[in-house]
Amino acid sequence: STIATSTVPPLSSVRQPIEEMGREMARLLLAGLDSPPSGGKRVILATELVVRASSGKGGRE
Repeated sequence: STIATSTVPPLSSVRQPIEEMGREMARLLLAGLDSPPSGGKRVILATELVVRASSGKGGRE
């Protein structure tokens, strides 16, 4: 993200599949119109670790 790359040192972050999250939510909402509430469903989507300078071996000994 812009914030993660603007800091010193640049921060490592987790990239989330925002578009896929939106599609899945829309699919679940539409499916819920045809059936009674089920009490929730767990959906696991892939994420990606973006390693930047804030991760790694420390400078202290």
